[in-house]
Amino acid sequence: MSALAAAIAARQLQPAPRPRSAEWLAALKVDPRQAIEEERIICLICGGAFRQLTNTHLQGHETSAADYKRQFGYNRRRPLMCRWLLRFYAERAVRTGLALRIRRRPIVAEPELRRRGGSRPVALEELLTRRDARRTNGRASP
Repeated sequence: MSALAAAIAARQLQPAPRPRSAEWLAALKVDPRQAIEEERIICLICGGAFRQLTNTHLQGHETSAADYKRQFGYNRRRPLMCRWLLRFYAERAVRTGLALRIRRRPIVAEPELRRRGGSRPVALEELLTRRDARRTNGRASP
């Protein structure tokens, strides 16, 4: 049994409550960050709870991961998985030395990327996170 399979088997996912109401799902759509929990991610289309939203699941809704992220305001690079699974994959990548296998760094290899200065579209998730950070910093100072 692989380490991933053993870890997943050890952490049985508790059944998620089915969507309590349309208001519950609408509240998650207002702040999509709330749909990503420690041990599950809530699909904002059907309200189902999963460890990760796979392409197969999203195809059932006739959408792709990129379209899903765009529709609900997630950052383009946001993984559609619960926090626990994200940490597990990150720890495994560090253990196996995955970063050492990367040979090309686009920001170094392509000067045009540096000239653009990181210009990119800003998603709803990022706007909400920035707003929360401003509120926290504003309260911290007298």
